[in-house]
Amino acid sequence: MKRVLAAAIVLTGLVAAPAPASAAGYDGICTGSDALTGTTIVVDFQELDGNGGVAAPTITRCSPNASPGTARTGIKALQDAGIPVAGTTRWGLGFVCRLNGRPSATETIPVTGNPTYKEACFNTPPASAYWGYWHADGSGSSWTYSSQGALNRNVIPGGFEGWSFSLNKTATTNPPPRVTPKNPAL
Repeated sequence: MKRVLAAAIVLTGLVAAPAPASAAGYDGICTGSDALTGTTIVVDFQELDGNGGVAAPTITRCSPNASPGTARTGIKALQDAGIPVAGTTRWGLGFVCRLNGRPSATETIPVTGNPTYKEACFNTPPASAYWGYWHADGSGSSWTYSSQGALNRNVIPGGFEGWSFSLNKTATTNPPPRVTPKNPAL
């Protein structure tokens, strides 16, 4: 019976693992004992309008590291910050499709050539409507576009992880988050 249940869970793709113990994420840049061990997460919705046409506010949250000195991926840092993250059906969290429930499956995203596009999160989101992934070490004022996915990249303690929705942009015009990635403790 246990094997049948395990097989059913794997086949449906709905694997639920217990969440590891971690410190709770909180609003704002990491401070206090988290300033040098935690990672600040920024989610900038950019042109992805909010409900009723009201722009969604940029989210800035501290992602404390419950075990300072141990490496965490960008996905783990998002989860530790308390930001809901969803991947695609085909690739799981290898491709981030939704952050904080956005874009929703019923939300129209006006991509060039398809003004009524809706993101189903089955395959990789299109290059004209996706969450760009950025990082910074916290010592300066600029972001770096990540050449690795958040599932494969370890965060920098005291640094910043940024997510910015890119709509109808190119590789050179993809917008970084509109928050300065400066850690006052550095």
